[in-house]
Amino acid sequence: MSNDQFVQVIENLYPNRIKRNEPLASYTTWKIGGPADLFFNAQTTEELVRSIEEARRISLPVFVFGGGSNILIGDKGIRGLVVKNSTSKIVTRGVKGEKIGGISSELVYIEADSGVPFNRLVRYTIDEGLRGIEMHLGLPGTVGGAVYMNAKWTHPEGYVGDVVYQAEILTPATELKIVPQSYFQFSYDKSSIQKTKDIVTKVIFSLKKDEKKRLWDVANASIQYRKETQPQGVSTAGCVFKNISNEISIAKNLPDFTTSAGFLLDHCGMKDAQIGDAQVSSVHANFILNRGHARASDVIQLIDRAKEQVKRQFGIQLEEEIEHVGEF
Repeated sequence: MSNDQFVQVIENLYPNRIKRNEPLASYTTWKIGGPADLFFNAQTTEELVRSIEEARRISLPVFVFGGGSNILIGDKGIRGLVVKNSTSKIVTRGVKGEKIGGISSELVYIEADSGVPFNRLVRYTIDEGLRGIEMHLGLPGTVGGAVYMNAKWTHPEGYVGDVVYQAEILTPATELKIVPQSYFQFSYDKSSIQKTKDIVTKVIFSLKKDEKKRLWDVANASIQYRKETQPQGVSTAGCVFKNISNEISIAKNLPDFTTSAGFLLDHCGMKDAQIGDAQVSSVHANFILNRGHARASDVIQLIDRAKEQVKRQFGIQLEEEIEHVGEF
C-alpha cells in the first residue's frame, strides 16, 4: 500500500481529515518545526488507534504528540504520518473507601484520555474536590505527555506518576493493553515508555477527597510561583535541561550544592545569549525563547553553547529534557 492508498483508507474512514505537507510549528509551544508529510488530528481514542494501525500496516513511520511542549521538531519536518492527539474525555470510573490509621477516606478514580490538556484535568479534579495533581496547575502539555515525562513540580513537590493507578497503552505490536502504575517504572523525568515506545491512550488517576478551597490555594500558589520564576507570554518548550542529582552536585562541589541547571547556566553568563531568534530567557536561564522566527538549528546551536559553557566551568554534562523529533 502506498502513501496515497493509505490516505484513501483514512479518507474513507474520516473524510477530509488528512493533510499533506502540514507545517508543524503552530502545533508546538516553541512555534518551531517543518512540515509533516501526512498529518491527522485524532479527536477520539478510536481515531487515534485506527490511524496508527493503518499506518503501521504499511510500515509508514508514525509520530504521535499532544500539546507540543518538551519537543523540538526539525526544520525539515517529519517524514511519514504525524498524529496530533486531541482526544478529550474525562470520566469518573469509581470510588473506593479506605482506612489509614483509623481515619476513613475515599479514593476516587478519574479516567482521562491521553490527549486531554493537563491543565483542564487539574481544574476538573479541583472542582470535584479531589487531591493529587493540584500542584501541577500551569503545566503545559497533555495527560499522555505528563505520564511519558513523569512531569514534576517542586512547590510543593509532586510527580504525575505518583497518582497514576493504571493506563491503557498501544504497544509497538499495535495491541491495546491495560497496565498498572508499576509498568511505567517512574523516576525523575522518566518512564519506561520512553524506551518501549508504547503509546498511552487513557490514564486512570487515584485521587483523594479534599476541600476545594485548600486545593485551589495550592494550585494558585503554584501559578504564582511560575509567574515569579518563569518567562510568561512567550514561546518556549519548558525547561531545556534536567536538573543535576544531589550525588553529582556533592561530588562536583557545586556552589551551595545546587541541583539547578538554571543556576549553573546563569553563572556561566548564558542569560540573554542569542542565536538568530532563539534566546536564553533573562528570567530563567533554563528556558530558551523563540523571539519570533527562530529555527530549530538556532536552538540547537544555543543548546550546544550552553552545554559547553557549563562543562567548561563546572565539569557538568547537562542532559536535555526536551526531545528532538524529525529531520534537522
